[in-house]
Amino acid sequence: MDNALLWSYVHGLLFALWLAVDLGAFIATACVKNPSRSYEGRTKLFRVAEMTHVLPRLCFALILPTGVELTGALAVYPLTPGLRAAGWVIGAVWVIVILVSARAYAKPLAANLRIVELVFEAFAGLGFVAYGLNSLATGAPIDDASFAAKLFLFGLVFWAAIAADIGLRPFCAPFGEIALEGSTPEREEAISAAINHALAAMAVSYILIAAIAFIGYVGLF
Repeated sequence: MDNALLWSYVHGLLFALWLAVDLGAFIATACVKNPSRSYEGRTKLFRVAEMTHVLPRLCFALILPTGVELTGALAVYPLTPGLRAAGWVIGAVWVIVILVSARAYAKPLAANLRIVELVFEAFAGLGFVAYGLNSLATGAPIDDASFAAKLFLFGLVFWAAIAADIGLRPFCAPFGEIALEGSTPEREEAISAAINHALAAMAVSYILIAAIAFIGYVGLF
């Protein structure tokens, strides 16, 4: 079997699973804004959204090593065994962090691991953006414009994921206050604003993923 076709299939399947499942998280998160729902119902919806989002995060983590394998199979960049191994080690550690974080839900460990994940995503996004832009501008180290554009867009996906997380953080305080003191227009407005910011960032990531898929299958030029 052609390795390029195999890794292209696996890579594309991970993107498809990411989008399909994350849309469920998107819808559940949007429903949390509805003040006519009971607080218990809104809490359950938010929990469903968070747990549903675990699978897209795992797909995100596995896209990195499979993307490295695809890069080597397409021969757009010479890969050493060390680079391949590094891709899988990083992907495996990332998967473990996500799973442990999900298991430790609402505990300090989960919050700390999420910070570690966000820091990694920030630097990884910067690396892909810089690598892609440099390749597009100079033709080096990757002279395939379509592949370089995919790397650039993939770097932006990292930053969109960070924006979604940061955008949602102001949600927790007013939502907790509703449990203790009841709903007010100000609290509901703060909740809606935080969720809207997170949903906007998620929507941007979907657009970026769609663009990556288009370039991957149709080409840039």
